[in-house]
Amino acid sequence: MNTNSHVQSLGQPLAVAGGIAALAVLPFLAGNAYLEHLLVLWMLYALLALSLNIVIGYLGELTFGHAAFVGVGAYTSAILSTQLGLPPLLGLPLAGLVAAAFGLVIGYAALRVVGPQFAILTLGFGAILFTITNHWVDLTRGPMGITDIPPMAIGPLAFDSARPTYYLVLALVLATAWLCHALVTSRTGRAFLAVRENAPLAASLGINVFHTKLLGFVAATAIAGIGGAIYAHYIRVITPDIMGVHNVAALIIVVIIGGRGTILGPILGALVYIGLLESLRVAGPLRMVIFAALLTGTVVFLPGGLVSLWQRWRNSHRSETAQPATPAGLPPTGFPSAEGGAK
Repeated sequence: MNTNSHVQSLGQPLAVAGGIAALAVLPFLAGNAYLEHLLVLWMLYALLALSLNIVIGYLGELTFGHAAFVGVGAYTSAILSTQLGLPPLLGLPLAGLVAAAFGLVIGYAALRVVGPQFAILTLGFGAILFTITNHWVDLTRGPMGITDIPPMAIGPLAFDSARPTYYLVLALVLATAWLCHALVTSRTGRAFLAVRENAPLAASLGINVFHTKLLGFVAATAIAGIGGAIYAHYIRVITPDIMGVHNVAALIIVVIIGGRGTILGPILGALVYIGLLESLRVAGPLRMVIFAALLTGTVVFLPGGLVSLWQRWRNSHRSETAQPATPAGLPPTGFPSAEGGAK
């Protein structure tokens, strides 16, 4: 291994360790409860975007029903803790399991088709779950929602404020990011990418396309359910609006502007989404107009998302270092520019 390869192999783990250390000290730098609350929202959006990225980024399918699974997880844990008296910590895995069960049933029906038909089916299933939640008043309290949801707690440690909740969600985000990395580098993850790039060719190689997509879809819904449960126990009030289409649109925006099919992209996208929405409050009624214009510009000029900036810089740096130096005493080979240099 040469020196450059050795440095590059050490650089990535050091960058990851440095990033985790920076995330760990952020609440201490925030200085007030409001900024700590924004940090919690950032991590929650990052967790949900990572789960959606499995479907959009790795399976290559667009789904409009993801917010419904977030709501299923939120309502499951909230009902278990408020009506049955179960501890929230027990409701967390159960929320993931129930959301995964819904994902298995819906995915089994919807993944029979692909493309726009799949997107429309997920939109329809999401609308059905929203309607049931809104009208099943005996169980969900309908439009009034569920209030007084107890905060998450692990033994004597209660996550009843922003700072401890931030560390809880940060741990889940890091665990999900590691799982996504392990998944992509595994045989199953390579099957995901093969199905995304060319499903007929993947099938000819012996990959069961339907089961591969169903596995990814169920995993994504389970993570979404856990994220929804964390949200319910943090905000402590949930209504059927949590399943609204506007919420899934926000998650899609986060994945697209960050960089779909990457691990860092959804985390960066969530940071930009939360940061822009809050910083543009000074614009008043023009807030959403400016926000939409900025997002449109990002999508047009950075189709690969924010993470593609690093790739562009690295490719440019490599091309500059790979370009042979002009021998001394010889004129430059490019055309002279107006400033007298070579273009």
